[in-house]
Amino acid sequence: MKETIINELKRLKFEELLWIIFIIICILNIYGDKLEEKYIITNQQKYTNKSNKIFKITLIAVLLIYTYFFIRNYNAYKNSSLNDKKLYKKKLLGSSFLIVGILLLIYFQFKQKSFIGSPAL
Repeated sequence: MKETIINELKRLKFEELLWIIFIIICILNIYGDKLEEKYIITNQQKYTNKSNKIFKITLIAVLLIYTYFFIRNYNAYKNSSLNDKKLYKKKLLGSSFLIVGILLLIYFQFKQKSFIGSPAL
C-alpha cells in the first residue's frame, strides 16, 4: 500500500479511539448527573464535589479532543487546493468555535459553585 493510504488508515483508527473516549466522557457525565441527583436528595456536599471533579476532567479531555481536530482541520486547510480553501476555512472556523466554547465551559466549571448538572459538550 502507498504510504499516504497507510497514514490515512492510521489516522482514522486514531479518530475511532477518540470517539470511543468521547463516548466514555459522555457516560462519565451521566454518572456525574446521577451524583448531582444524590446531592439534591441528600444535601451531602461530597456528591456535588465528586461530580464537579468529573465534569472538570471530562471538559479538559474534550478540549484535547477538539484541539486534535482543530490541528487536523488546519493541516487539511493548509494542504487544500485554492478552490477548496474557502470551504476548509469554514471548517477550521467551526473547529475554533468549538475550542472557544469548551474553554468558556471550563472557565465556568472552575468558577461556579452552585450550578447543578453536567456541562453541555
